Amino acid sequence: MIKKFLTTFFLFLIFLASSYSLLHRGFFHVHDFTHAARIAEMARALVDGQLPVRWSENFGFGFGMPLFNFYAPLPYFVGAIFLQMGFSVVTSLKLLYFLSNFLTMWGAYLLGKRLFGRGGALILSAAYTLAPYRAVNLFVRGALSEAWAMAFLPFVLWGIISFIQTKQRKYLLVLLLSLAAIVLSHNLTALMFIPLSALFVFLYLLREKQIKLLWQFILIYFLAFALTAFYILPALFEKNLTMIEQIFSGYFHYSNHFLYIRQFFQNNWQYGGSAWGPDDGISFFLGQGQLLGLLGLAYLSIKVLWQKARIFTQSKAFFFLAFFSLASILALFLSLQRSLPIWEQLKFLQYMQFPWRFLTVATFFIALLIGASSYLIRNNYYRYTYSFLLLIVLFFNLTFFRPKEYLDDANSLYYEDASRISSEMSEILPDYIPAQMPSLKLLKNQASALPKFWLDDQKNNDKLELMFANSFRQMLAVELKEESLVNFKVAYFPGWQAEVDGEVREIIVNQSLGNIQVLVPAGSHKVAIFFSENTLARKMGDGLSILALIVTLYFFSPFAKVKDKLAN
Repeated sequence: MIKKFLTTFFLFLIFLASSYSLLHRGFFHVHDFTHAARIAEMARALVDGQLPVRWSENFGFGFGMPLFNFYAPLPYFVGAIFLQMGFSVVTSLKLLYFLSNFLTMWGAYLLGKRLFGRGGALILSAAYTLAPYRAVNLFVRGALSEAWAMAFLPFVLWGIISFIQTKQRKYLLVLLLSLAAIVLSHNLTALMFIPLSALFVFLYLLREKQIKLLWQFILIYFLAFALTAFYILPALFEKNLTMIEQIFSGYFHYSNHFLYIRQFFQNNWQYGGSAWGPDDGISFFLGQGQLLGLLGLAYLSIKVLWQKARIFTQSKAFFFLAFFSLASILALFLSLQRSLPIWEQLKFLQYMQFPWRFLTVATFFIALLIGASSYLIRNNYYRYTYSFLLLIVLFFNLTFFRPKEYLDDANSLYYEDASRISSEMSEILPDYIPAQMPSLKLLKNQASALPKFWLDDQKNNDKLELMFANSFRQMLAVELKEESLVNFKVAYFPGWQAEVDGEVREIIVNQSLGNIQVLVPAGSHKVAIFFSENTLARKMGDGLSILALIVTLYFFSPFAKVKDKLAN
């Protein structure tokens, strides 16, 4: 009873230490302050019936852009639910922060308890939840999507290890949902971590002589891909249709953002940005407790190896330590300038933009190593003493989990107003504006002067009247003296379709603005445009996801009339 109380107490302290700054009634400035606008755009699209949500109506200076076709939607989908429940957009954003911290704390504890017992679980939970890099993501960069993806990493390993050890199918469901959540929270984290998790599955099965279980894991990984295919396939095959490729040049080129080894040990907490060289305005410190825990692990490992090397090297604990160590070293190395030749050869890595993003993976596996350090101490008294002291040092990291300052008015940056998103926020997030649109400066200058619809050559008796409009549909009633091009203030992107009096018409792309035009004959007509799922990538993605959802619901349903073959 006392152990449970102390465990709950320390977990609460870990959560509080990572979240106390969110209890302030205001909010704070971060590098990426577009989250509230994304939540609002997601909520508008969902209310309008757009599912899956792909098109943002107001970004792109009011021309719209396929934001959620490319930007992982899960955090903003949850945020939109909070917003529709009646919470303000700032409160909805805070709730996403709270959820990120809670899931990180709880998932790390569950994984640690499975591997190391209560003491190691608490150390792992504290080391991961209170890692300085998480504080950078939350309170400096505002990288909410990355923080959400990090929260699901422990659940992946927990699902893998628990299933191999117990053969209970529920852990495969945990694995499946966690893999999907990582992809739908931050696809770059998925690119870094999921291959490592698959390698861990294979090596662990070999070590346990249970390679016959491999096919079930292959099925789960494929099912996770299929569940998220509605997002993955369009994001992969349609990105060249946006301005995102232009973002990878200049400041955002990956070569400008490598780290140096000394930066892992420098406690130079700042709220600036990443820059070339070792003097970034942002900290990449691993943490006092993390470094102390690694020293403790090194000492304890050498001691155990010295005393009983043969037994230890054949143990399961040694396997875990070896894998976690190699994964940590690999992730740290890929963030360093010395790994540049690898980045030049492996082109897919260049989409990371910032090599130091590999600290996501390094932070997780280092936390696992620190949690394992207490497991190597056999004497209960020494183990509890070591665990308690290490926890205390890890709690010192709470000083990182605070903003530089609070805004006098949070609504100055965090709002849901459509006109402000169009006029103010669009310049902050231009990544996925369709490629045929003009330069951002020209687009911004012309956008404010344009109406929602217009004629290229309007005659005196021509009339255009808006009948209906939402985030992905518009309909006009027009009266024209002669055949004319009707312009919509909507950026063209594959998936938009046009109809005149219910008959499909070809969309003409305005060569100067990149917006949608429809050629309408003389007379009275109803002209409509709508965003649909007509591209091959989206059709295939949606179809795969629907099929995978049906398979998942059937396979993991308690009412399924199939034997639990996975348990045998």
